[in-house]
Order: sequence, then structure tokens, then C-alpha cells
Amino acid sequence: MHLLIPGALPPSNVAKDLLPQVEEHCPTLVERLKTLVATVQELKPEHTGCTPFEAVKLQQLGYTPPEGANLGTGLASLHAGVRNPSETVWLAELSAITVGREGAAIAHPASFEVTPDEADALFDAVSGLWADRAISALPLNARQWRVWLDPSANTRSLTPAAMAEMRLTDWWPQEDSLREWRRLLNEIQMVWHDHPVNIARAERGELPINSLWLFGGAPGWSPTQVTVQQKQTPSPIPTHSAGQPVTNEHGPTPVYEGLHTPYLQGDWAAWIAALPALSAHLSTLDPNTTLTLTGQQRCVVLTPARKRWWHALLAPRPQSWNTWWNLPN
Repeated sequence: MHLLIPGALPPSNVAKDLLPQVEEHCPTLVERLKTLVATVQELKPEHTGCTPFEAVKLQQLGYTPPEGANLGTGLASLHAGVRNPSETVWLAELSAITVGREGAAIAHPASFEVTPDEADALFDAVSGLWADRAISALPLNARQWRVWLDPSANTRSLTPAAMAEMRLTDWWPQEDSLREWRRLLNEIQMVWHDHPVNIARAERGELPINSLWLFGGAPGWSPTQVTVQQKQTPSPIPTHSAGQPVTNEHGPTPVYEGLHTPYLQGDWAAWIAALPALSAHLSTLDPNTTLTLTGQQRCVVLTPARKRWWHALLAPRPQSWNTWWNLPN
């Protein structure tokens, strides 16, 4: 069995302070950390084009990016449900750009909601802008549009979730092949600036939907049921004692969601409060369950140690897990 736990590796600047809280409030996890063998995998978003959580999902689904593309390019095809390798898939995600002392940044998708009515109104307001362009778009859901660009279009792809950790100016598409897209996006931003949807959001104290973030650019592909350790079919969706779902919606491996939202929001009090429920859920699983923990720039895969004949003669030695718990990010 395998369980993926996003948000289980806090950033190094808070990990040391949170470690005692984990030991106190999540003893079952600590016991697994001591007995399972840890393999650290560096998954820096600037290299993979996505967050470590997204990277693990893509790896488990068997995605191999084409030459010259990063791993995160496959997420566009996955979200769009495109499996035809002859189709190149670009997605544009409704985004909130904010400007602070350190410049412009894109808010993490988990930090704001977009209702279907808001999404429809914003799309309708700009749907005529590409009438005479070699660009078209079609909404897939309340957050994402599939966009058809000129076949020459090319840029470094970074998913919106990964982009939230980056400087906007470092990743804004500058390629000549996307000049027409930039012009269209500028017109869209002007229409949305004082759109009734954003006026209403401002009155409610919510972030404006004032831009689109383009990512993808890779061919369609067919997900497999390959996990980090083995092939398996999706299992039924269980629920742990606190009511937080453990879902299979992200791929073949069940995903424990309880720590993820507090982690993304940097709400460490809520993160600590969620630890007992994780401990309770882990106590219902086989002690040899493989665990994959993700953070900002890496994942750690915890697997059972190989049994040797002499292990029956010796007491097990606890693993020194704090050595990788607060590695620099």
C-alpha cells in the first residue's frame, strides 16, 4: 500500500520549530519516520516546472516529458483530458496578480475561489477579443481555459501552483512566438480591471481575477497506473476519523489532504491542529505502508527496510529522520 501526504515537509525556516509539535501530536508518523527507510528526491519547481506534489502525481501516472520540456508540461494535458499525442495542449488559468514591495506575484490557486458564475461572466466579457486572431480558447472548468496557439508557440512552462513561489518578472513569457498571446492578454487584463465581477470581489475583500497564467505546451499523453513502488489499481475512497478525505482523484495513489491547505496558506497553527487526525489515520494502516511526503522543493519516500536474517537477533535501530526533515529549501 502507498499513501501520498502533501504538505508534510514544512519549509526549513519553520521545520525546526515544528519538529517538537510533530513528535507530540503525531506519534504514529514519528514512529514510521524512525522505522521506514527514507529516500530524498529533489524536485525544485524551477527545474520540474511544477510543485513537488504535482511532480509526484505525474511520475506516478507514468508521464515522461518530451525532449527539452520539463515534467510540469504534462499537467496541462492531464487536466484537459487529452491523450492524443498529435495534439499540443496549452492551458490558461484564471489568476490573481498582486503587487507588493518585492514586485508582482501570482497568488497561489488555493488562496482564492472562483465561482462558475464569475468564470462565465469573465469569459463572456472577452470572448470576442480573439475573433480575428490565430488564437482561440474554450473554458474547461471555473479556473482553466484550453487555449489554441500558433504551432510555433513555445515558452518555459511553470504551473500556477509553482508560479506562486516565484518572481513573476523571472517567468513572464518573453518569446517572440507568444507576442500575439501577450497582446491578447493585455486586452483581457484591461477588460477585467473594472469588471463587475472584480468590483464585487473587492467589496467582499477577495482577490481580483485580473490575469491568466499560461502553461503546458506538450503533447497529449495517456496516464498509466504506475506508482513510485508498484502497479496498483485505485482503491475505494476512505475517510479518516476527523472527516478529512483521503482521495484517489489525483492518481492511483491515495492522497491524504489534511495537512495540505494549512501548508499552502502557511497557517502553522492549523497545520499543528491537523496532526492528531493524521496520526489517527496512520494508525489504521499497515506499518509497512509506503509513505510519500512532499514540501516546497523535494519529496521523501519512506519504504520498509529489507529484512535480513540477522534482524531477528537484533533490536531495530531508529532512523535519524531529523537529518532530512529540515534540509535547506
